[in-house]
Amino acid sequence: MLKFVSWYNHEHRHSGIKFVTPLQRHTGKDEAVLENRIAVYEKAKQRDPMRWSGSTRDWSRGGPVWLNPDDNKAKLDKVI
Repeated sequence: MLKFVSWYNHEHRHSGIKFVTPLQRHTGKDEAVLENRIAVYEKAKQRDPMRWSGSTRDWSRGGPVWLNPDDNKAKLDKVI
């Protein structure tokens, strides 16, 4: 189980948090990763504009992330 948890938090890139690891998101290192992706996509679009039918993928960081959003929202609503 420890191997899985380590892999899940340190290596696995999650689609719900823009394909960064939970550790990157938790420590704020995801900001640099996402900024780099934006630059790479823009450079690729400039190099080959015919490849892109519209804008590039949205690599913005997004808001807070919850493990169980419905449960956490209910708890937060009770506090407020």
